[in-house]
Amino acid sequence: MIADQAGLRRESIYRYHFDNMEDIIEKIHFLIDKDIDDEIEKFMMGTNTNIVKFVSHTLLPLLYVRKDWIKILCETNVDPNWLNFLQEKYVPVIEAYLNKIGKKDIFSNAYLANILLKEFLSILSTWLTDDSPEPVSLFQKKFLYLLSLSPADMVNVRMTRNKIQQ
Repeated sequence: MIADQAGLRRESIYRYHFDNMEDIIEKIHFLIDKDIDDEIEKFMMGTNTNIVKFVSHTLLPLLYVRKDWIKILCETNVDPNWLNFLQEKYVPVIEAYLNKIGKKDIFSNAYLANILLKEFLSILSTWLTDDSPEPVSLFQKKFLYLLSLSPADMVNVRMTRNKIQQ
């Protein structure tokens, strides 16, 4: 699958490019994350305090470009540690953001960072694993809308729409 995506034969990948599967996975992570890491660093150093708009306007386009790789990681067991990798990498970033904006709640910022990351990942993986994911320009509004609702709100909105349609 990875060889097909790279346009190489499987044997060529191991013989000429990588020593093992872990090296391949590490390279895929790097390819997906290289621009994202730079943008996150700029965001954290800047004065913008709206992480949701940052994800929507800055990260969604970068993720969309890498949708084929992301789909492979989400839908196969090529990298069974993909979600753990994302959590270990991005929960501290989100927690640092919450600390930076002075977020105080009954839950710790670490707990809120885990919830927020899982919410982002759920929405993004559902979008990017679709057979034909919508272009970013169409999906951005849906992303912002989904994040503005709780799961209970989503059910109630759907029920309300169903009542209207009947």
